[in-house]
Amino acid sequence: MERKYTAIVRKSKLEYVAVCLELNVSASGEDLADVEKNLKSAIELYLADIKEHPETIVSPITIDEFIEFLRDTEPEWYREPEEGLILRPLEVHEVPSYA
Repeated sequence: MERKYTAIVRKSKLEYVAVCLELNVSASGEDLADVEKNLKSAIELYLADIKEHPETIVSPITIDEFIEFLRDTEPEWYREPEEGLILRPLEVHEVPSYA
């Protein structure tokens, strides 16, 4: 049975950016189809590299790295929360699972 991986895809100012949460692998592309193809390829290359180098430590994305990803891909529509509020909106376009 093949393992499934979860990705978060966000639109930055210039391109779409995706990160695989379980492997901490990322990719970018001009549109959703492009970023999906590029992320699948990046995951496949990473998994092949792990097979070749079994000493590689695989770890999921850390909270700090995930927050950095969200900040780096902050959408243009985002604005600061109103006074007294601390929550920031999160728009996730797609959360696919990749085999």
